[in-house]
Amino acid sequence: MHKEQEDGEVVTHVTDTEARSGSRTRVTRNILVISLVLVIAVLAITMGFGFFETGESGADQVNGNMTQQGAG
Repeated sequence: MHKEQEDGEVVTHVTDTEARSGSRTRVTRNILVISLVLVIAVLAITMGFGFFETGESGADQVNGNMTQQGAG
């Protein structure tokens, strides 16, 4: 890190490594990928249980009642 005088102001310059606060590692990327896969799996499982356990929703019953009332 070094400071320079530019246009009457003191400007601080840092290197790429200093700006990153360390060296490059794959840990962060691995954590993000694993977390994304886990979130997608949990969402798929949750939606799967919802689709398989629900034969009909309340909206189906309401639509059926409205059709019967309209026909009668």
